[in-house]
Order: sequence, then C-alpha cells, then structure tokens
Amino acid sequence: MKKEKNTTDIKNTVLNFKPLPLKNYKNIDLDRLVIYTLFSLEEKKVPLYFDFICVGLFKLFPHKFSLATFKQHPDAYRVNNAIRRTTGALSDQNKKRWANGSPEHGFYLTDTGREIAKQVKRLLENPNLQKTTRQKLGVTRSRGRSPVEDMQEIRVSEAFKKWFTNEEVNNHEFFAFLKAAPYTPKQLLVEHLRSLKFSATTTKDKEVLEFLSWLEKKFSNLLS
Repeated sequence: MKKEKNTTDIKNTVLNFKPLPLKNYKNIDLDRLVIYTLFSLEEKKVPLYFDFICVGLFKLFPHKFSLATFKQHPDAYRVNNAIRRTTGALSDQNKKRWANGSPEHGFYLTDTGREIAKQVKRLLENPNLQKTTRQKLGVTRSRGRSPVEDMQEIRVSEAFKKWFTNEEVNNHEFFAFLKAAPYTPKQLLVEHLRSLKFSATTTKDKEVLEFLSWLEKKFSNLLS
C-alpha cells in the first residue's frame, strides 16, 4: 500500500504543475524546455521516467508539447525526439549530452544539463532577458564539470565527511550524495558512481577513490 501511495503522490506532483504563460517560453527551443523540465522534476524528487517527463512538459508548456489536433493531450512523439536530441541520440556532431539515459530505464541530467536548465529558468522568469541572452546560451553548454570540481564536491559532502571520521552512512545520505532518490533506476546510480570513480582516477585522488569503492561495497544491495 505504501508503494501505491508514493506513486500516487508522485503523479499528483506532476499533474499539479502549472502552465507558464506562452510569452515566457515561445522563443525558447524544445530541447531547453525539456532540460528545464527534467531539472524541475528532479527538484521535486520525481523520478525522470518518460511518462512523467512527457506529462510535465505538457503541463508546463502546453502550446509546444500538445498534439496538433487533440490539444488536450501531450505529443509523446515530439517529447521523445527532443529528449533524444538532448542526449545526443539524434546528433552526428557536437552532441549536446545535456542528459543521459533511455525511455526504458529513465534519465538523469549531466552537469552541463543542469547549467543549461538554470539558464533557462532565469529566462523563463525574466522573458525580457531572452533577446540579449539568446546568443550566449550556447557558450557554456559543452563545458562540463572538471574532475577536480568533482573531487571538491565529494570532499564537502556529508557522506564523505562521515566516512572519513568512521561514522555511519545511511541509505538517505547515500542517495543524497548521488543526488538521487530511492526510486532512481539502479543503472543510473551505477553509471554516476562509475563517472565519479573515473574523475578520482584522473586526478589520482586515492582517498576519494577508496571512498567510492567503499560506497559501492556497502550499498551493493541498492546497486544491483
């Protein structure tokens, strides 16, 4: 029963999204609106599954994500194409990689994607900025977080501090460290940890690498 209640709460969260005025988003491309919606869902602890994304986009931006004939319903085909572009699936060159994942397993934002989402949020809140900012939107879109920045963020995390002082790290702190939720697909958790381990290896930070390996072992039941 508890699981059903949680699912109902999540569905209600998405259904309660309020549409933005058309003037606020009419000049913003579909891909950026997708990334903003992923960011908004993530903030509300909604798993980034295709159904939730599709409805979220339709609720926030009905004029751009509704069916042409049946405007009271979302256009899943348009949503799917936009998501595939943000993950680079429909690009041959200059892949965006603002998000990763798949409709089958769910999605997650990359660091570049979060940066883009924050830019879009500012533009949606201040439509007058859109003309002056339009050409600047792409300047940093390909710049991801560096391995050094990953190490800095890990070291100030609650999970790392507790591990360092031999304190207990619980499931909640594990998910918080990965910026995830208990319902996040396990595959995405594994990929995120693998990415962080790569950063630790790149920077030759043996201590952080040891911490990440410890996390994998301690929370193996949540990863497999």
